[in-house]
Formats: sequence, structure tokens, C-alpha cells
Amino acid sequence: MENMQVAKRNTDRMLRLINQILDFRKIQNDKMKVLVEQVDIIPLILKIYGNFVPMAHTHRIDFRLFCLDSFVMYTDVDKLEKILFNLLSNAFKYTPDEKSISLSVTCEKQILCLQVKDEGRGINAQKLNRLFTRFDTLDEIDPNMSTGIGLSLVKELLNLLHGTVRVDSKLGEGSSFFIRLPGNRDVFDADANIEFILADSKNSGQEVAIPDKLTEEEEDKETRILIIEDNEELRHFICGVLAREYVVLEAGNGCQGLEMTLRELPDIVISDIMMPEMDGIEYLKRVKGNNDICHIPIILLSAKSSLNDQIQGLEYGADEYITKPFSSAYLKARVDSLLKQRQILYDYYISKMREGEKDTSLMEQLTPSTPQVTHFDNDFIRNILQSVEENIQNSEFKIDDLAEAMSMSRTVFYRKVKSLMGVSPVDFVKTMRIKRAVQLLEQDEFTVSEVGYMSGFTTPQYFSRVFKEAMGCTPKEYRLKHKTIVEQNV
Repeated sequence: MENMQVAKRNTDRMLRLINQILDFRKIQNDKMKVLVEQVDIIPLILKIYGNFVPMAHTHRIDFRLFCLDSFVMYTDVDKLEKILFNLLSNAFKYTPDEKSISLSVTCEKQILCLQVKDEGRGINAQKLNRLFTRFDTLDEIDPNMSTGIGLSLVKELLNLLHGTVRVDSKLGEGSSFFIRLPGNRDVFDADANIEFILADSKNSGQEVAIPDKLTEEEEDKETRILIIEDNEELRHFICGVLAREYVVLEAGNGCQGLEMTLRELPDIVISDIMMPEMDGIEYLKRVKGNNDICHIPIILLSAKSSLNDQIQGLEYGADEYITKPFSSAYLKARVDSLLKQRQILYDYYISKMREGEKDTSLMEQLTPSTPQVTHFDNDFIRNILQSVEENIQNSEFKIDDLAEAMSMSRTVFYRKVKSLMGVSPVDFVKTMRIKRAVQLLEQDEFTVSEVGYMSGFTTPQYFSRVFKEAMGCTPKEYRLKHKTIVEQNV
């Protein structure tokens, strides 16, 4: 057990080291993005404090927190967490057992003030000027104890957040680190690598009702969403918003996104516009021009908020155009809305089939309140209807046969039907057979068994069971009800 714990600690330490090196690489190459949002940072500080409490108990360290009740500011939460985590890690690393460490949180107007104070070894005054130098360890007793990365990363991250750090230290008495971070939004306005994210508590300009929990019918853990975004931090942020309820796929540019779209056939795509190799507009045009994937709803994300930019995106076939900064709650609401629209489309198709309007163009039947489809999707649905109608009496007619008739692989066909209509091909064909059975029962020219066989069901028992599941009554009961209604209207 002890060996396992040692292995875990070493693994965790190695992972943190790798992540820190990767962060440095991004900063060096000017690839480190800053995701700024307005947030109360006190819950974050309480969480970080709580993570170190068990360590304090283990080493009998008096670990105290002096904190504000609330402080709302504009900052990058992830980077602030890394800064504070590294400072506290250092404090615990160099503080002997039964000593004290304190974390103080105060403010000066819109400036956040943090102090991490310890009763550790202290730092030689001659080395204070090298304290934040990369890979320069200050541990003279055990140089292998420190990588010399943590504090230098703190300094780099503070620079990105326009913060400052000051250190007071005495050998044998301990050290105090003082952090000052501005909380106003305008300090970030001139920065090139900034993405502003709206807090969920703020309204992004649209009134959106967000359900507390999806109903059992609405919940679909198999729904897959593809995120195409070259900004890794923002991509991970969006994934975090959606991953609880959906299967989330990731791509770093339009080329990767197109390959993944063709391979995985996601139910919805969320794509940035400004990306290397292939931008979001070109990706959109490629998708909407491909018969196999043109049905997939696409949400475009862009910092371009002008009306012309939005019109361009919508003209190329985007289902939604969301400008940055955006609320994560609003984004999720639009995703949920598009998924519901697919179910509305399916219900619409089925209602038209039951009304016997199979010869009329679906495109012409759609009203402004009905979700729109491309002409490719319209042709796709009409061809499915025609193929099923032609083989409705053939009980041996399988989904593989239908996919072949549509010149698609079974996988592509299944995903397209499921995404476009909200049901599997099997359920779609079953609905068509029930529709035919209803028509035949109303004609009252054949027995119930004959109707079952003529509708493509293999046995009368199977037909009766499926019919009752769909219609709420047996075929015999349905025929009797229909007769009664007809007689009453005569």
C-alpha cells in the first residue's frame, strides 16, 4: 500500500511538471490564451484551501485562511488557480511539521490582494533576485527536491493577468508572498490572446430559459457533439460545459474537423470561424455541400459581431451564429434547442405521412415556424419514403437493403437518419409499416392477419404487439373505433 502511495505521488508530481513545461512552451510561443470571465473568486479560493487541509493535518501544520466573503473580478480562473496552487505547494514543501501557514485574501478597490505566509526555511537574501528564474532551484539542502519551475511559472502567469508579486523572507523564519491582481475588465482590452467569456449569471443579450434537468425523454447520452476550436483552453472549456450530458469530440482546426465529421457523423458541430489550415466558413461550405453530412446542425462561434458577418455565416448554412464573449448557459441552451428541433422535424415528417402527403415536396410544406432542411435532406427523406413504400410488403426488407438503396454504408445511413429524424432507421421503417396498416384497417377489406402481412410484419402476433405499442390499442380495436366514428358521421 505504501509503495502504491509513493508511486501515485511521483506520478502526480511528474504530471504537474509536464503540464508546467507545456504551459511554458505556450507562453514562449505566444500561444497561451487567457480566458477572462467575471466571477466571484472566493469559492475558488475556498476550494484550493480545502485541497491542502488534509496535507496540513498529516504534517500537523497550523493552516489558516483569512478571507473575504465575496470578491467579483475579471480574471482567468484556471491561471489564478495555478498561481495559488504553486504558492501553497511551495509553502508546504519548505515548512517543517508543527509550524504554520496562512492564506490571506483582501482587496483594495478593484485589486485582489493575496498573501501566502509560512514559517519555513526562508530564502537567502542573495538569492531573492533569482527567485523567479526558470529552472534555477533555490533549495541548497536538497537540489533534487525542486525543479525550479513553479515560481517562474507563477511570474509568467501573473504577467498574463497584469498582476505583480513581491517577496519578503528571512532565513530560519519563513517567507511571505504578496500577490496583486487587477479585477477590472479594461486591463485586458488591448491584449491579443484574450477570450472573454460571459458568466452564466449574466445575460448575454438573449432571454434563455434553462431547465434544471432534462426529462427522461430529452436525455440522450448517445448524442455526440464535435467541438472545432484551435484555442485549446476555450475548446476544453466548451467540452467541460457539454461533457456531462453529451459525448464530446474535439478537433483543433477545420481540416481535422472535416475528417472527424465524415468519420464520426456527430449530431451537432460547434466550430470557431478563425482557424488555421481551414477556417470555419470553408468547413461549413464543405459540410453543407456533402450529401452524407449536410444534415448536421452547425453552430458558428466568432469574435466578429457585425451584422454582415452573421448574415454571411447564416447564408452558408449555419444553424446558429454566436458571438464572443458568450455565456456557457446560452451555448448549451442553443445546443438543446437544435436537438429538440430535430425531434420536431421527425414529428413533422410522421404527421405528413399519416396525412397521406407523400407526393408533396417537404421543402414546400415547411412553414417559417418549422425547422428548415436543405434540398439534400429533402431528397434524402423522399427517397427513403419511396424505397420503403416500394418494399412495404416485403418482410425480408432489411435496413442494410435500405442503406444500399440510398448508396450509403450502414453506419453512415444509420447516423444520418438518427441525427436528422431523431429515431433509428428500424423505428422509422416500423412507423411506415404502422402507417400502412392503419390505411388498410380503415379500408375494412382485409382481415387483421392479412393487414399485418401486407404491411411487412412477419407474424400476426408481432404485428398486433407493435401496433398496440404505437397506437395504444390492438388492430381489431382500432378498426372497431374507426367504424364507429364513420357511422356517427354519416
